[in-house]
Amino acid sequence: MRRHRAFATAILVSVLVVATAAPAHAASRLRVYRGPTSQEQTIAFRVVRNDNGRFIKELRMQFTLTCEDATTQDWGFGYGFGGRGIPITDGVFSFDDVNPFNALHLSGQLGWLHGQGTFSMAAPSLTTDEQAQLCTTGDVAWEAEYVRTITHRRIGPGATTVRIASDTGRVLRVAHP
Repeated sequence: MRRHRAFATAILVSVLVVATAAPAHAASRLRVYRGPTSQEQTIAFRVVRNDNGRFIKELRMQFTLTCEDATTQDWGFGYGFGGRGIPITDGVFSFDDVNPFNALHLSGQLGWLHGQGTFSMAAPSLTTDEQAQLCTTGDVAWEAEYVRTITHRRIGPGATTVRIASDTGRVLRVAHP
């Protein structure tokens, strides 16, 4: 009797989870691009396509800044864009982020299989005798190739995992990542 009750509960929970899950069109597909820069470092993009167009959702890059006193700084930098992201219109995009800590200027073209463009980064720094100086990459060229597609399913603000076990030791799992 307990097995039947557990099985019935499992079926009910499964139906409820499936009924409240996001429809198939809510699955977002992120196209991953990666490639080298003219500094022999890497740049990577994750691009989403939806009813409103194509958008860069994530950006990661590595680069070296050269300072006015000839010292260098190796940086790794990443952006995650909420909302729509950086729009790609007719294959072309640009992004500028200037704040008190650094300034990034990025532009280029991202097609279905290949992309290319330039970026520059500038940041303030102190010399060894604590004098202000500017550190910059100058113009850095980049290329990126399509690597793979990642599918993410959005199901709302949280994820649901249900685990039901009966006396038989069988387990029914319904999980939504």
